[in-house]
Amino acid sequence: MTTTPPDSARLWKTSLPGIELFEARLHRHRFGKHFHEAYTIGLNESGQGCCQHQGETHVHNPGSFNLINPGEIHTGQVASSDGWGFRNIYIEPSLIEQVLTQLDQPGQRIPYFKQPVLRANFLQPIFYELFHGLTGPTIQLTQQSLLLELLSTLFQLNAEPGFSVRAAKPESSAIAKVRAYLEAHYTENVSLDDLTRLVNLSPYYLIRCFRQQVGCAPHQYQRHWQLVQVKRALQTGESLAAIATSHGFYDQSHLNRAFKQTYGVTPGQYQKESQKTRIKRAILSNTAEPGHP
Repeated sequence: MTTTPPDSARLWKTSLPGIELFEARLHRHRFGKHFHEAYTIGLNESGQGCCQHQGETHVHNPGSFNLINPGEIHTGQVASSDGWGFRNIYIEPSLIEQVLTQLDQPGQRIPYFKQPVLRANFLQPIFYELFHGLTGPTIQLTQQSLLLELLSTLFQLNAEPGFSVRAAKPESSAIAKVRAYLEAHYTENVSLDDLTRLVNLSPYYLIRCFRQQVGCAPHQYQRHWQLVQVKRALQTGESLAAIATSHGFYDQSHLNRAFKQTYGVTPGQYQKESQKTRIKRAILSNTAEPGHP
């Protein structure tokens, strides 16, 4: 006799005001008719679910997004023997209003999603990066940038009233200032507001101009510059824990994850190999000295 696995679910507030996160792996649970005060942006990960929404039945397959507007009555339940696994990001309308200003849409009527199910595979990495960024130790700049990117794309794909973003143009002087600022403040919890005040550009426009000219977003540039400085510090005999805290990481494990993700090895492995190289060079230098036996 096959035993049905237990349900698991978790709901919590994030460090970014106005956002809650939810993740679930369900096999039995049914959500009765209910609504949320926030916008729901969900990603279906495994199995299959279904819901009643606006008088219609919708099926939620892996890889599809669930998009529910505040106040809309809906249900939810498992629709396969494999259960239903998904993650939701709940965003309060007041935060959406702030985002519209950052997206160069001040005064526009707050948008609503046209369809409750959307297939957009290219958005999955952004969703996951934002979800994990809201879950773990992450700087404001990363959280804010990813939120703008996800919402801007969803609103352009599946919202009324529709809107478009202005094209990014060369802003060489502004981008140079932002790069210099990020390099000088790479250990700090920089925010988008810090950067926009510096160059007087709107947040999302600044992000797109920076990416166009530099090749990555400002939060990605700050993280990589941070890791470049860590690599230099690893050439010394300083401890990994001290290097982590002095270079803006929350702890050594935070540094380990970021370093390995970028370079493919841990800081400890890199430091150990660097020490071996220094020893070899010292030996070769000594044996090359004139008159050495």
